[in-house]
Amino acid sequence: MLICRINGRIGNTLFLTAAIRRLHELLPDAAIDLALAFPKSAELLGPLPGVRRVIVFPHKTGNVVWRYLAALRRMRQCRYDLVIDPTIESTSNRMTLSLSRARYRLGFVAPSQWAPLTHGVAEPEDIDRMHEALRPVFLVSRIFQAPYEPDPVRLWLPLEPERLEAGRRRLAQVIGVAPTEPERCAFGFFAQAAAFKLIDPAWWQAFWEAFLALEPQAIPVEFLPSPGYPPTVARLHSLHVPVLRDLAATIAATRMFISTDTGPMHLASSTDVPTVGLFRASNPTLYRPLKPTDLAIDIGQCSPQEVAARCHRIWRGA
Repeated sequence: MLICRINGRIGNTLFLTAAIRRLHELLPDAAIDLALAFPKSAELLGPLPGVRRVIVFPHKTGNVVWRYLAALRRMRQCRYDLVIDPTIESTSNRMTLSLSRARYRLGFVAPSQWAPLTHGVAEPEDIDRMHEALRPVFLVSRIFQAPYEPDPVRLWLPLEPERLEAGRRRLAQVIGVAPTEPERCAFGFFAQAAAFKLIDPAWWQAFWEAFLALEPQAIPVEFLPSPGYPPTVARLHSLHVPVLRDLAATIAATRMFISTDTGPMHLASSTDVPTVGLFRASNPTLYRPLKPTDLAIDIGQCSPQEVAARCHRIWRGA
């Protein structure tokens, strides 16, 4: 089978993982191909159980037409029993679905759905309040007549034990503690984001002053988006991890993680680490970190000191 999600964002790519897990549980012997546009999606999702191929379509790169045709040719080399469009609105997904060689085509029946479907699922009544990661799970559950239980759903990015151990050693070296210690004291954070999601460095300065007054033994460590990127708070520890699965493994070695509404927030939510997402532009109902120990905060409604107090309660419970 093939799942199409032609979008260049890491978050939207990770939102597929819950549905991939559900499909693998329902059809453990099925080979799942993914048609994606996030440039590092093969590195990120290729090792998932059940995934056979990741076909990467171009996103904001040179030679778009030729790269698109090459990806399309690779996709059409296989005739699929089932192709799934898991989105409510996506012209790129509709095009990919229509151009695939498929026996069955599955998607939502919606006003924007013009691709030829053999199996359509009506939009749920609460679609406007349904997290983006839950929608594909709902679609798969309905078409296979399987129970749909939203509460246990979370992002799924299983990591190898040796990768997790390497992440623990990497973090311990940066903050200067024993390899067994990071999970007790490291508070990871990611402060960068695009456009209106970005939070002013003064906010982070005030947050860390307030949090460290409550928990002076905590060790904040900033995860940077690129090598040489200037830290948001210069006096704090920082590191850059270029490989996404290594980044997730290093985040997994922290006791807690706080982030702007961006890719590393979703990577953190895929781990067991309690994750706090800071929102100021997008809808947290649709894009919040997903697991029960996670928290979404609208910083327009909370001061840095109030956010620090809420994080401290999570820290103490971790």
